[in-house]
Amino acid sequence: MAFSLSKLAYLGHLLMENRIGLIVDGMVTAATGMAERDAALTMLGELPDRGRITVGGDANYDTPDFVRHIREMGWPRTVTQFPETLHRGSAIEGRTTRHPGYEISQRKRKLVEQAFG
Repeated sequence: MAFSLSKLAYLGHLLMENRIGLIVDGMVTAATGMAERDAALTMLGELPDRGRITVGGDANYDTPDFVRHIREMGWPRTVTQFPETLHRGSAIEGRTTRHPGYEISQRKRKLVEQAFG
């Protein structure tokens, strides 16, 4: 009997403008446990205009390091709040989730999945 094992070695990442779903940056990284967050910080750091930017993402971005980096960059955070568990809490404070922009971001962030489809 012959079989092959495949292993995920690379990840594709996209940075999207959420008003109309325009992809503004993309990159490929080696698959590591932190590649998504590292790629996001790299792409956000390369943006030419840091005017009115809000950073959104799924619950995998709700880590103390990522939220701290975004805060240091001076951008509002609308990352999905990770559900509180015995082993992990959330780095997103309650005032963020009460802001109207949080709900909008939760609906809009799903647009990026269409680019991968």
